Amino acid sequence: MDSSNALPRIIEPIEILNDQQKRHTQIVDALAVIGAILAFSLGCMFYSLTGNEQIFYPAMLEALLFLSVLACTRYTSVQTGKKLLFILHTFFIGYFGIILGRSSQIYLFAPFLAFSTLLVYQKWFNRIFVMTFCGLMIILVQLNYKSQLIKALPLSASFQYYLHWIAIATATFLNGSVLYYYAKESKFQYQRMKSLVEQLNKTNQSMRIYVRETTHEIRSPLNVVNSILQNYLEAADENKRTIQVGKAHLDAVHFACQDIQLVMNNTLSWSKIEAGKVEISKSTFQIREWLNQLCETYDFLGKKRAVHVSVSISDQLPEYILTDISKLRSIIVNLLSNAIKFTALHSIVRVTASVQNGELRFTVTDQGKGIPDPEKEHIFDPYVSATQHQNESTGLGLPIARHLARQLGGDLHVTDNPNGKGSTFILLLPLELAVPPNITTTKEDIDYELLKGIKILVTDDDSMNQLAFTLALERLGINVILADSGNDCITKARLFKPDIIIMDMVMPKISGVEVLSLLQKDKELKHIPTILVSGNCFSEVQEEVISSGADGFLSKPVDFEELYHTLKNLVVYA
Repeated sequence: MDSSNALPRIIEPIEILNDQQKRHTQIVDALAVIGAILAFSLGCMFYSLTGNEQIFYPAMLEALLFLSVLACTRYTSVQTGKKLLFILHTFFIGYFGIILGRSSQIYLFAPFLAFSTLLVYQKWFNRIFVMTFCGLMIILVQLNYKSQLIKALPLSASFQYYLHWIAIATATFLNGSVLYYYAKESKFQYQRMKSLVEQLNKTNQSMRIYVRETTHEIRSPLNVVNSILQNYLEAADENKRTIQVGKAHLDAVHFACQDIQLVMNNTLSWSKIEAGKVEISKSTFQIREWLNQLCETYDFLGKKRAVHVSVSISDQLPEYILTDISKLRSIIVNLLSNAIKFTALHSIVRVTASVQNGELRFTVTDQGKGIPDPEKEHIFDPYVSATQHQNESTGLGLPIARHLARQLGGDLHVTDNPNGKGSTFILLLPLELAVPPNITTTKEDIDYELLKGIKILVTDDDSMNQLAFTLALERLGINVILADSGNDCITKARLFKPDIIIMDMVMPKISGVEVLSLLQKDKELKHIPTILVSGNCFSEVQEEVISSGADGFLSKPVDFEELYHTLKNLVVYA
């Protein structure tokens, strides 16, 4: 996806640190080279004028030590290089200030030492301490001129004259150099902080939009569920324990829940996209049969709005293709969901599949109000609202669909419905032919006798989740024991000796992972298989489940077939 379509991303701390280290290394190396050149050139100049070895050899040593700073920043750390550079400058300024006498004008180098301190040390305590030390050094050198505790070299009047101006020039150059780098660093830090504040503001705004729009997307199907249930509850006879519910209403509740789950899946998918964790896993599957079944499902969903989903598959489309079925499903499902949402009532959403120019070509066409040309590209931005759509946003579906299409080597774009009002979304993907698999698998029927009679301890602090598991497990003939906390789980596990424990990961006081650790340490309970459940299905959570030693993982909302197969694997293959 284009970077313009992505939500604002805060620069990772590791990126900031790497950039800062690189920049500081350049500053230290530059100042070290400047110091080495000055020490060498001035040492040679002073030696040629005086012939004094007390100036020449220390100056050559100073030049070599400054060059060693380059190796220090490369092979140790830039912080070590900074401190070595500062120590060398401080020592040799003091040394030459003493042996060259008053003409060295050591006080001129005070600004250089001050700004060098600010560049080298970050903590103000260290800065104040080092500045105080440098100030005392300059004062002691000045006092030495009067006390003559360490006598300066005997220099001629003409040399002292030249030294006076050389000291001014050298101090001005060093002060200017360090001031330049200090100002540059200060400007960079200001720009970085300004950029960071802008990113935080954009992220804050994006999060507001995200919460608002996601809440809106969930509220609509939730309203369907609430309205139907409220209608039955208000009309129910309080003296009767059961209520007769129409199948059409149950279907509406079921598909409303499917809508909510789609919003949740899109949120998870977008989080993975932002984190750069989308992986492609291709496999062989029957494209024709799959597409027909998918459109039949959404044709049923469209009946709530009197919308019919029509599918047309070209004879050129091969029976088997190689692609990532989960990614392709996510793309088509998001396109179908948006088409049903925005098409006119009592209309048709048309789906076509064909092969053109060696590419797979899928189209999803609605009969809504259409999208103006200026908004066609922006419709793939997260949570974009078109005025023609009465301010109802497209959510994350379209940006996810385009990103996944490009991950698969194709693209997704939108155009006008060629046969009237509405829009047509065109998905192009590379065509990879595949041979039929040798072994065909059929959907396994659920054996309701297989798990009948086993005991399962369900641990969850939420009574609604307990109810959901109870309904699903009792449907399989399983005896259900309920616990509402980690401590309650351990107590009832010892009392009832369940065959399996199903436990929520997030509970007050003690988490599911912590309870699992206690169970594994208990000689009486460590053999009981444990399944952890979480509403968070990010990869980090699943990695935590694996490292905890759990025997299985289920994500909320729990799918009945997934629950059955997880339990079957524990019972049959135990």
